[in-house]
Amino acid sequence: MNNGTTDCPNCAQPMENRRFDRHLNGAVAIDLCFPCHVIWFDQAESLQLAPEGVIELFKAINGRGKAERRPLEGRLDCPRCRGLLQRTSDFSKSGHFLYFRCVAGHGRLTPFFQFLREKQFVRSLNDAELARVRAEIRQVQCSSCGAPIDLERDTQCSHCGAPVAVLDADAVEKAVRMYAAAAAKLSPDPATVARAFREMEAQGQRARVADHPSWLDRADGVFTGADLLDGCIDLVAGFFR
Repeated sequence: MNNGTTDCPNCAQPMENRRFDRHLNGAVAIDLCFPCHVIWFDQAESLQLAPEGVIELFKAINGRGKAERRPLEGRLDCPRCRGLLQRTSDFSKSGHFLYFRCVAGHGRLTPFFQFLREKQFVRSLNDAELARVRAEIRQVQCSSCGAPIDLERDTQCSHCGAPVAVLDADAVEKAVRMYAAAAAKLSPDPATVARAFREMEAQGQRARVADHPSWLDRADGVFTGADLLDGCIDLVAGFFR
């Protein structure tokens, strides 16, 4: 901590403190480091987020998550007690997700990707989808830690173990229905959201590259360094706007 701010466990720079709606009433103050793509949750703050708060945090990730990402360091220390953060695997309805928790109970550091996985926005690509992506892209960027993934050899990150993943159409549709019921001001048509994702899957990756060039960095006709999740976030954020 420095002058009331939380220092990022990854880069040691002050994190940005944002307030999001809490279940029942009030707000949850959460610390974010956009260059590192990580969130610091004190104790059970992630579980305290109201549906509106999840939407606002999603929009914050989309709005500020395009900066060059700093990869996660091998050692991460708690910003409260400076103890070593322990890599932890947990389970939600969408499958396993990872975070780095303080063994003294002060909180946890969660990458943006893992937060979206915890909240059931993302899923791993199936074999057919991986084959389509592999035909277009040689290398992708891990959505969790930022390390490169060689699709010719791997289907998950060799550094942190995160699988190649995208936002899940059905999960987004269910989430939007929940958010629309909880907050009328954020009520995009869920059928339209789901249809957009299913069209993306039917048309294959090439159409999405043409529509969303920010997904990929292209050099001499070779696509490298793509973060597939970023492109999907852009698509969904358009509906929330």
